[in-house]
Amino acid sequence: MSPLDNLSLQITNHKLNSRNFLQWSQSVLLVIRGRGKMGYLTGQTKRPKDGEPDWATWELDNSIVMAWLINSMEPQLSQNFLFLKTAKAIWDAVTTTYSDLGNSSQVFELKTKLGETRQGTLEVTEYFTLINNLWQELDLFYEADWGDPETNVKFWRFIEKERIYEFLAGLNKELDEVRGRILGPGYSPLYP
Repeated sequence: MSPLDNLSLQITNHKLNSRNFLQWSQSVLLVIRGRGKMGYLTGQTKRPKDGEPDWATWELDNSIVMAWLINSMEPQLSQNFLFLKTAKAIWDAVTTTYSDLGNSSQVFELKTKLGETRQGTLEVTEYFTLINNLWQELDLFYEADWGDPETNVKFWRFIEKERIYEFLAGLNKELDEVRGRILGPGYSPLYP
């Protein structure tokens, strides 16, 4: 049995469409990095010349990564990248085409969902998990580095405080007493 016999050519359930590049790319990168094939996306794993000892291995691995990428896209999108010659060419073309498309609308959609999310019939932990997932998705749109470390720390402290307010605003009325204690001046997450 060849190692390829156990190799799935579908690496993620997140199929790339025209609106989910960030989620798709994170999912794809996790798998490709985990399988030790990032060099095929970045270009660090160079194509050997025809006839060199590593050529056949490179060709095989490049084809596998290409298949992973193509099979993780909606069919109407994948046909646009099907005839590119390397995994890097596919990755670069997809990134150029979709990385900035719709970011504003996705951020708006997430912010709207956050504003509408309420505890309702959920347990507090279920409500927190729901809102936390939205925050994590929103984090994909934030710059990772704001220049100097002090500014970066201040930004994330601000975000944390905003998230506490968002979370508390969505709690049910019967938790008003708890909410009041958290918002009081003695509670450390809001008053460092």
